[in-house]
Amino acid sequence: MDANLVREDANIMVEVAWMYYEQQLTQAEIGRRINVSRSTVSRLLQEARNTGIVTIAINFSLARDNALEDCLQQHFGLRQVRVLRSLARSKEMILQGMGYLAARLLEETVQNDMVVGVSYGTSIAETIAQVVPMARQDVTIIPIIGALGSTNPHIEAIDLTRELATKFNARYRYLHAPLLVEDQHTCNLLLQEPTVRDVMADGARADCVIIGIGGLEAHSSSLIWTSYLSEQELEPLRRQGAVGHMCAQFFDLQGQVLDQDLNRRAITIGLEALRRIRTVIAVAGTRAKAQAILGALRGGYVDALITDDEAASAILDMAGHKARC
Repeated sequence: MDANLVREDANIMVEVAWMYYEQQLTQAEIGRRINVSRSTVSRLLQEARNTGIVTIAINFSLARDNALEDCLQQHFGLRQVRVLRSLARSKEMILQGMGYLAARLLEETVQNDMVVGVSYGTSIAETIAQVVPMARQDVTIIPIIGALGSTNPHIEAIDLTRELATKFNARYRYLHAPLLVEDQHTCNLLLQEPTVRDVMADGARADCVIIGIGGLEAHSSSLIWTSYLSEQELEPLRRQGAVGHMCAQFFDLQGQVLDQDLNRRAITIGLEALRRIRTVIAVAGTRAKAQAILGALRGGYVDALITDDEAASAILDMAGHKARC
């Protein structure tokens, strides 16, 4: 065959592959652009793979368990589910994988003219760190809880709010208030302060919220609540039936908010507000958090869940469903 024809065919395959895989045009759209049939485009794409012009690699480190996703979606009425295959990896690697999946979902969800609420924690920090910068128009990012006073500022809602706003080229607002105050009266007074009241009101009307689900296992809860509660103070909550917390409010396995003074002292939009927000994306994993995640799902606080396969299987088992439906 003439060498020029070989080069021409190779050039066409490169062009078609670039339009299909990089520009994400359909085969029909490509055909119209280069004036060939859709079947010719399909043939060129296959030849590009056969000749090595196109190689496809599957990143198994981010593989998802579609069967578990379907089960969770079916049994809990979730709109979106992403279940990471843990593959016996470390907690740090699982956290990174969930953050990647959550970042992709957040990028899809956040559109122009939206208000986005941000919570706190390591899973949210990992998610925001992996969001690809992309400009959005008229987007405002708002913290939905007060400041933890953590020794790690990178997991604070205020810092995460600013970081996410930078990623989307968006406006952001600060909440100048602590997470917990001395008593309910002080909390009510602080929530009446105009700057706090307005931020909380906007957060409660958010179009989308990105949030973690905290468990009561010692390793995670003591880290998050170290500035406020000791392990001895958490134990009565467990005896009362607490399995987890979101928006700095504790709930039981059925998702019911506990009648607990601690819940009334938190500067937060509250769990009831989550039920009214259109899209609440929760990021939480590991088997140790399965009870907390199940309570959050039963409470109707979550619309989209990013978790791992061990947590997903445990949740379905506890709920009385077969892990593979």
